[in-house]
Amino acid sequence: MDTLIYIFRAAGIVAWPLFASSIAAVALIIERLAFWFRVNKRQRRVVREVLNLYRDNPDSALKKLQVNADLPLARIFLEALELDSPNIEEFRLALESGAQAEIPILKRFNTIFDTIISLSPLFGLLGTVLGLITTFGSLKLGEA
Repeated sequence: MDTLIYIFRAAGIVAWPLFASSIAAVALIIERLAFWFRVNKRQRRVVREVLNLYRDNPDSALKKLQVNADLPLARIFLEALELDSPNIEEFRLALESGAQAEIPILKRFNTIFDTIISLSPLFGLLGTVLGLITTFGSLKLGEA
């Protein structure tokens, strides 16, 4: 613990935003990994079951999708399957609009990751410059 405190004191003020952004990045990475693991684990099985059910009983396939509406692909399929007698173009447009509606959910926290990726090297550079200023400021040139 003393070593960590020493490192942060030696690193200066710039270490704190870098530390905070690292903690935030790790937390968001864990959240995204959990989200994608949960989605991929269930989504393949549900889609396979729905496609098999749809051949024999479209109503039960629709109910299965409604039960699993927390999955992105289920919501996309629901968007298209809930249309009354759509033609091919309407069906395609419904699938596309459903997919477009899911993109923000799938890309959640990307702006935070982009911000951390952009600012971290700048904080590192700022720390280097502040360290050089401190080092040159402590040199006693010209004094006897």
